[in-house]
Amino acid sequence: MATASGLAALAAGVALLAASSPVEAGPGNLEPDLVTLAINQDDLLIQLEDDRVMFRFTNEIGNRGNGPLEIQPSAESLDCDGDADPANDRDATQRVFADSNGTGLFERGTDGVAAERRFGCMRYHPAHDHWHVLDIATYELRREPPGKTRPRGGAERGPAAPRRIRSRKVGFCLTDARLAFPTPTSQLTSTYPVNPQGVTNCQSVTTQGISSGWADAYAFALPGQALDVTDLPHGRYCLTTRADPTGVISELDEFNNVRRVHLSLQPRRLAVRKLSSPCRT
Repeated sequence: MATASGLAALAAGVALLAASSPVEAGPGNLEPDLVTLAINQDDLLIQLEDDRVMFRFTNEIGNRGNGPLEIQPSAESLDCDGDADPANDRDATQRVFADSNGTGLFERGTDGVAAERRFGCMRYHPAHDHWHVLDIATYELRREPPGKTRPRGGAERGPAAPRRIRSRKVGFCLTDARLAFPTPTSQLTSTYPVNPQGVTNCQSVTTQGISSGWADAYAFALPGQALDVTDLPHGRYCLTTRADPTGVISELDEFNNVRRVHLSLQPRRLAVRKLSSPCRT
């Protein structure tokens, strides 16, 4: 639910977006730092869905930065998804905040908007019945190559080429789901999503985001949180999840967005096990 201060920030940001051109963030600003959080055994599932074997997993993106990740939709569609339908998309703009009082920490109502960066697209997602910021994460499952083998009576063969399955980039409705990195100065109540009065959920007018210290989780039961592994053989695999895969979000550290998980996968037995060893690939 939106707070009074959150609504004030929303109104101020809308006015600024209409009145100014995008500028780049500069020194002294408060920025997010996106990280992909650990995936545990309880976050993994393989099940039969219709005639397909689907590997499901929970993905959680956290913000370790000293500023929020705040995403504002444009007032009207500019057809950022290219389908000529103005009803289902909005341009996405990231707001970066200035450290107005020099504390190094974000204080809503004190720290104003320093920069607005148009970077992508927000689109209505029918299966989730709300709006997503597109291309926030990618998922990749790669089979690790087996070791070298020597067939009977023949020369040594090299390892078989690894089999790989990639998902498309996925979009999220970015919200404060839980306080993941509590500190003495952490905001204890969630801020995002911020909605105008009378609006609920993530809609076309919703300001989405992840507050500093908070995380947004997409559980394995949700549509889109799966990879089709029907035709993959039993073996060891590396699951790679990556936040902001195209590097369009302005953040403090661009090199800590990836999480890799080493797995034993048996699609025919509907079994998956997290391994303690790191991925080899």
